[in-house]
Amino acid sequence: MRSLNEEQNDVKIGLEIHFQVRGRKLFCECRGEEGKMELGTFARKLTVVSGEKSEKDVAALQESMKGKVFEYIKTENSCLVEMDEEPPHLPGKETLETAIIVSLILGSRIVDNVHFMRKIVIDGSNTSGFQRTGIVGLHGSFKTDSKSIGITSITLEEEACKKVKEEEGRVVYSLDRLGIPLIEISTDPDIRSPREAREVAQSIGLAVKQSGMIRREASSIRQDLNVSIRGGNRVEVKGVQSLSQIEKVLTKEIERQESLLEIADVLKDRHVSTDLLLEDLTASTYFKNSELFTKGIKSGKRVYGFTLPGLSGVLNKGKYRLGREIAERLRVVGIGGFIHSDELPNYGIEEKEKLEISKKLGANDEDAFGLVVLEANRIETCIEIVQRRILESLKGVPAETRGATENGTKFLRPLPGSSRMYPETDIPLIPLDSAYLQDVESRIPPTVEQRVDHLESLGIPRQEAFNSLWKEYDDVLESFVKDYGNSKMCAKFLSVVYSAESPDADRARTLMARYSRGNIPSESLESLYLEGEFKLSENRKIVLVRHDSNGLSLVMHDQEGTREIGLDFRIKNESNQELIRIVENVVRDNEELIREKGEASFKLLMGSVMKQVRGQFEGKEISELLAQRIKGVLVKEGNKV
Repeated sequence: MRSLNEEQNDVKIGLEIHFQVRGRKLFCECRGEEGKMELGTFARKLTVVSGEKSEKDVAALQESMKGKVFEYIKTENSCLVEMDEEPPHLPGKETLETAIIVSLILGSRIVDNVHFMRKIVIDGSNTSGFQRTGIVGLHGSFKTDSKSIGITSITLEEEACKKVKEEEGRVVYSLDRLGIPLIEISTDPDIRSPREAREVAQSIGLAVKQSGMIRREASSIRQDLNVSIRGGNRVEVKGVQSLSQIEKVLTKEIERQESLLEIADVLKDRHVSTDLLLEDLTASTYFKNSELFTKGIKSGKRVYGFTLPGLSGVLNKGKYRLGREIAERLRVVGIGGFIHSDELPNYGIEEKEKLEISKKLGANDEDAFGLVVLEANRIETCIEIVQRRILESLKGVPAETRGATENGTKFLRPLPGSSRMYPETDIPLIPLDSAYLQDVESRIPPTVEQRVDHLESLGIPRQEAFNSLWKEYDDVLESFVKDYGNSKMCAKFLSVVYSAESPDADRARTLMARYSRGNIPSESLESLYLEGEFKLSENRKIVLVRHDSNGLSLVMHDQEGTREIGLDFRIKNESNQELIRIVENVVRDNEELIREKGEASFKLLMGSVMKQVRGQFEGKEISELLAQRIKGVLVKEGNKV
């Protein structure tokens, strides 16, 4: 059995890495940091328009089938440009220069003119119904430790709105993030394994951060993945938020694609048909014990059954999950409640009812059947989607856009084509002449290797030097070494300081200064930084930091001798009741998010809890309690957990 982390000739992977740029927004003078103050709302509905070739994009057409209304929250860092009530301004000088510098770092050829295009996006994430994007660099090459990776393009584009909540027929967005500049780096499909994809993303990220203009927030960098295997089509995976997630998502997606190719191989010897006839089973007694169906019937929906010729055993058996693929397609356009015969008996339907339904629908041994709960006016949409997915299953892996999840990927929409692009008419061409480019080129920072070599020459261990570049405190580390000496101690201490969400360099410098004067022993530096504020007169010296069940205490030495104190330094030892209170408050305030994202909300809420507990409790204790409370909300709402 092959390992997906080893290089494979039949796997092709390309990356699209997005970096938010510091400073003002791309097409107006509003500040790029996300705003907090809300200044009102307005609503829009978006429709599909034709692209440059007078054709309508298939992905946009599917999005329009949802019929959503979009509500937008105005914020203090948004203006008429974000509302699409005023034409865009020219891009900021620093933002454009950052994109040029990043292009040069990655060995790309700079274009003669930056020409912005409109990319149709009607999921509501942009008030205008399109995203503006302009190519800055082309045909680059980036060397990693193991190989050279082709850089297809570097583009400058605007960030989308931030989704606040989604309900049936309505989505709420905030304008605070809309328009923040994004640099998108697209690689050639030169990557051959999930592990290599993670390594390449990390190497590119480290190189790009050398520009000094990339935002540090965790949400400011994300990756989209393009992956295909031999015999299949390209699949785009959107929204991978962390490096650690790249490897896991790619591994699961490659396994999914391999399974779809195997399903196509099984079906080639079967009589598979897309002649679907939905039969109304609402009045039958098959579903009397099924809450899933009785709940839908009470809400005014109908239950329909239909034969799936030739699909028995590939809908939900072992690694074959074609049923999930069909359900995802239906769910995206608002049709839920799809189940099939491969997963029965279940959902209150026993074996007896399963056989009766199969007979009623005229299914043979190789046939499966499907059941769906929906409004009568949505029958044609349901049939069209199921037919299309069955036809695709005969060919193997369909070209599509999928979203990253905790356990793999989910269908979002068909893969968009060139029909989604058309020229931007509100922004003139931006010429990049040779004199201007020479001036920008003179400001390219040292490469990662050059910077690491320099830090290593100061006595800083090489791995710590790499870490300081990745977390962007290499300048601080260098200044600490120059001011206080002992490069290894400085590197070790600052690695702890910059592991925190909000590092306090000034406080770290105060502690390091006292250490260098002999007032603090080396083994106490990290404890003092992590455990809280301290006040220490010049004639006092800390001899030892002691931890016990009551918290933190210090053994001090001053003119009066050596003694132990702890009043000003004691750790708060809150009871479990305090932790429960904090967790329950966070869960209660985010029930909407939990219902929307399910168990995937855990990481988001864990961050909120950790900010409040401030190291007072063990991480395991916190995570177990939070997971329990999230599960309680999902069970209460009747969701699967």
